[in-house]
This record gives sequence, structure tokens and C-alpha cells, in this order.
Amino acid sequence: MKSNFLVMIIIALLVLSISTIAWAAVDEHGNLQIKNEYISIIVNQDKENNGRFAVDVTGGNPILTSDNGKPLIYGRPKPWTSYTTIQIDGKNYVFGGKTNKRAGQFGKYGTKVKAPYITDQNGIETVYRYGKIKVIQSLTFVKSNTTGLPDTAQIKYKIINNDQKSHKVGLRIMLDTMLGSNDGAPFRIGANSVTTDKMYTQQELPVFWQAFDQLSNPHVTAQGTVKGNQVTAPDKLYFADWGSLADGVWSFDYNPDEDFMRKGEFQLDSALALFWESNSIPPGGSKTYLTNYGLGGITIVPGLLSLGVSSPAKVVLDEQTNSFPVVAYIQNTAEITAKEVVADIELPPELTLASDESLKKKLGNLKSGSTGQVVWQVIPKEGTGQKLEYNVNVTADNTDDNSVSRSVTIIGAPKLDLSITAPKKLKVKEKVLNPNPFKIVATVKNVGASTAYDPTVSIVLPPGLELAKGEKRIKYLGYLEAKEEVEIPWQIDVVGINGELPYAVELNSINTESESKLRFLTVPKLHPVVYLKADDRDIEVGDYLSIDLKVANIKELYSFTSKLQYDIDKLEAIYVSRGTLFVDGEKLLKWQDPKIDQKQGIITIQGNLDKEKKVSDTVAKLYFKVKKAGPIKIRMKDLLLTDESGQEVNYKREGLGFKIEGGEEYD
Repeated sequence: MKSNFLVMIIIALLVLSISTIAWAAVDEHGNLQIKNEYISIIVNQDKENNGRFAVDVTGGNPILTSDNGKPLIYGRPKPWTSYTTIQIDGKNYVFGGKTNKRAGQFGKYGTKVKAPYITDQNGIETVYRYGKIKVIQSLTFVKSNTTGLPDTAQIKYKIINNDQKSHKVGLRIMLDTMLGSNDGAPFRIGANSVTTDKMYTQQELPVFWQAFDQLSNPHVTAQGTVKGNQVTAPDKLYFADWGSLADGVWSFDYNPDEDFMRKGEFQLDSALALFWESNSIPPGGSKTYLTNYGLGGITIVPGLLSLGVSSPAKVVLDEQTNSFPVVAYIQNTAEITAKEVVADIELPPELTLASDESLKKKLGNLKSGSTGQVVWQVIPKEGTGQKLEYNVNVTADNTDDNSVSRSVTIIGAPKLDLSITAPKKLKVKEKVLNPNPFKIVATVKNVGASTAYDPTVSIVLPPGLELAKGEKRIKYLGYLEAKEEVEIPWQIDVVGINGELPYAVELNSINTESESKLRFLTVPKLHPVVYLKADDRDIEVGDYLSIDLKVANIKELYSFTSKLQYDIDKLEAIYVSRGTLFVDGEKLLKWQDPKIDQKQGIITIQGNLDKEKKVSDTVAKLYFKVKKAGPIKIRMKDLLLTDESGQEVNYKREGLGFKIEGGEEYD
């Protein structure tokens, strides 16, 4: 019984732990899906509409069941109605696979680099290429700024210019929003309820917008976060009907104050589009765009005047943010018109209103069933990390009052510290630089009080230094929590230039200041040489002796020919093997079997590479048996090193001399 009881406890703990962990699978329609206990993100894996995505509610709001299983972005059974446009030098390309449906059918398309796949961070990435421009779509879970829960999809596009010239690149993300079965609910933006075509510039953007069907009993509460330290604020945000946005790949039929009736049809169908205008991306550079969409957090107290209040759960005080919005929604659920409705806010000493704000907001008369909304801009005095509570009250002349309490935590900004660990001077060992490649390590630490989003670390190298094969110039860190530290290494090759070489490491993040460090590396001068290297061990008569024929720092080597002369009275040549210079992976390069002339004491070695290149390597390995003690010399005769055109390359030669200690002579 005791063992069974323990098993039950273990199973219960596993169930509890699994419920909070995101998991990935292929759903019954063949979509790739990641899911947690709040929402799921679904990505189309088909050839058609490949990479397009949708968002559904799983468990949603923990205290409600009405939102369970409802869509936030339309995508059943396979996502296709939402799509993203990349504008490159004025041409419009739709991200992902081609479509024969209405959404994006008039766009140009690129080439798939990587089909949708699960990342190590339990997100879904899809990669497409448009000429020399690579675009990575990343979808993952993040915490909502109003609920504080991971009930939000982060939508990220990283655009990388792999060309040798700059390109002007812009981005449009179109989302086919849907609140469960309600496709006509108003978008609630600040103090406005938007039900017709509307455009906001970057200066007019709210931190977030929300949408719900009814305040007293909301089935689904959606939220888009478009401004702040978690996201990249768009240049423009449009709310319009889906049909117009589906047909227009970049520009579209925009009609201010026209309702969301789907273009060409007679059905309400709302959607939105975020625009980032074209900006130049330099060669090797990149640009990242982030926006968040998911569930919204509203603290609701039902009543004749139902009152809902929303604000960020946490506010990070940084260069972008010195205030935050408090939004109050008031719905009149009484059967009569509420007269002279007033909302007021009560703040703790640590919070104050913006200078142009007033504590009381008048809504006037509110008809039965209608909803009004007001917004206050609140300024924190400092980031203490403490949870602060405020109250919003609503009154009317002819109905009951109502009140809501909500809390907010004010924290300090992130701050990234960059340090570099690398040699100041390279050493020469056995004629070559050692090590080469060498390592440069950047250490990034978030010494601030909040998360740094999308940090990137890049290295800038001068002529003479190159990234080792397989290395990437830019390293992407995703995010860095407060006090978190990470090391970013690069393997660097030195390629033919000596002296004091400068290089730089640059650090960028969407919500921290940029930082760069300049460092210098001293590279000693190297000389092209052909030389012989013997065993380090003591050799006596009767021992076997191995000698390496090596080249170091030879430029543009293609063909190698040499005759080696040795003392036939002291050494007996046994065997000559191919050196690693004439091995390329599993491929053996052209190599003539060495000729050993025991009478003359001459060994002939000859080989060719596939193409000329700079090399430091072993040409051949020679094996001898020692016959007699005394001084021994091995000389190079008829040494010829040429490039692919047959021209002799520069080098110097170093023969080999050493002494064999006494012992019985070998017969």
C-alpha cells in the first residue's frame, strides 16, 4: 500500500508539471502545433500556404471556461487567411509557400530554406529566401503584459541581408483576428471603440489594444501589444475588413470610417495589418520585427455598471517607457440609461498622473447595454520592484456605484554589459601560428532589473582575420533575463596579414542601449618554409626513426616535388607515407608513390593538390632504421614548389641535422 501511495504522488506531480510545459505535435490536419495550458500556435506544413499560422485558445483564462478551444486568429482546419509580406526594393513577396486562395495570391514568392520545425526553445521557425535576403519567421509563447501569464504568441521576423550590397526592406503582418465565433467585436484602443476602417501612426499607437464581445461576461478577450519594450512598434497600424487586406499584398483598399464588411461580400470580417516601412539593411546586416498577440487581462467586477480595468502587470522603466496606460471599460447592464457616469482613479504615492490628465473622467449618459471606456496615463516615480495597488471607481446619478482594484509592479530597465576574452598576441609554434584558428569570447550579462529582448552579438573583422568554417558573424540570443549571463564564442582564422589588427564586437537589443568594444590582436610575421622535423625522443642505433617533411605558410601551393638525400651508411630508408597535405577529407589527392634509391640515398617525393591554396601541413612521413651512430644530415635537393600556372612560389628551406648516440652498429 505504501509503495502504491508513493507511485500515486509521483504521477500526480508529473501531471502537475506537464500541465505547465509547452508541448509540440502534428495535429489531425497535418499542421505543426505547439501548445501550453493557455493557447496553441498552429503552423501550416503543406506545400501550399506553407508557414502560415493561427492561434487558438486551449485553457485560456484560468477562471473562465467560456474561452476554451476558441480561435484568436482564424486557421481551421489549415491556416491560410493571415499572411506576411516582405517588401524588398519596392517588390512585394509573400512569406511562405504559394497559395491559390484569396489571401496573398497576387504576391511574389521566394524559395523555402527550412520547412516549419520545432526549435530548442519549443517555438516554431520557418525560413524562406528571396534572392540574397533570408527571412526567419519565429513563433513562440511569451507572457502577456496584462495577465502576466504565457498566454500570448510572440510573432517575430528576422530579415538577414546576405548580399554584398544594401537592400531596402519593409514588412507587413496581416492577422485575420477572430474572437471565438464573434468576428465583429470592436477593437478597443485607448478611449476609442473601433468598428470601422482606422489607421494609427506610430505616434498615436497605444501600448496595447483589446477586444471582447461583452464586458459583463466576456467569452474571449484578445489583446495585441504593439508598443513597449517587448515589441517593435510598427510605423502604421491598420484596422480594416479582411477582404481588402487579403487582396492587397502591400497597399490595400482603405476606406476610413467604412465598417468591417468583407470586400465583395456582405459579412462582418475584421482584420488588422502592422506596417514597418522600408529601411536599408547593409551587407551582412539584419533587422528584427516583433509583435505580440494573445489573451488580454481585465479585472472585472460585474454590476449594474459592470467595471473592467486593464493595465500592464509589470512596467519596465526604460528609454522607451516612462508611463503606462490604465484602461477602464464600463458597461451599463441596467434596463435604463445611466445618467452622468463618472470614472475616477485612486493612486498610491509611488504613482502619479501625467500632467495633462485628471483623476475624474466623465462619460456622460450611458445607454442600456452600451459600453464606454476611458484611459489614464500613469507615471511611476521609480522602479522599486514592489507591487503597487490602485483603484478605479465608477458612479452614476441613478444607479449603483462600482469599484475595481488592480496591481502593477514597476521594475527597472534591462542593462547589458559586454566584455571580451581573447589573446592580445598570437604565438608561433613549429613555424605556424598556434592556435589558429583562435577563439574570441564575448560575455554578455544583463546587469539590469528586467528582461532584455532579442539581443544580438556580432563581430566585425579586418582584412587578415576571417570566421572559421561554419561560424556565423551574428549570434542571436533570443532574450536575457535579469542577472543572466551568457558566453558567445567565435573561432577565427588568421589569413596572411601580420601586425596589429583591430576587430570589434557589437551588442544590440530592442530594449537596451547598443554597445561595442574595439580590441587589437598582434599577429607575428610568418615565413614560408619547407623543413624537416624528427622525433623528439632519443634515438639509438637499431631504433626506428620517423621524420616529417613539412611546409608552413606557403602561399598558392599547387605542386610539390623534392629529392631528399640521406646518409646511407647511417640510415636505411624503410618506407614513405603520404602526408595529410594530400588528403582532403575522405578524398586522396594526386600522389606519386615515392621512389627510394638505397644506393644513392635519395628519396623522390611528388604530389599535386586539387587547386592552389595557402598551406601549412605535412607533405610526407619518412621512416628509417638507424644503422650507425654519429652525426646525421638529411638535405633537400631539386626542391620545386609551384602554383597552378607552373610558376615557382616563394619559400626557404631548412634541412635536418642531428646526432645518433653510440651503440652496437646495425648490420
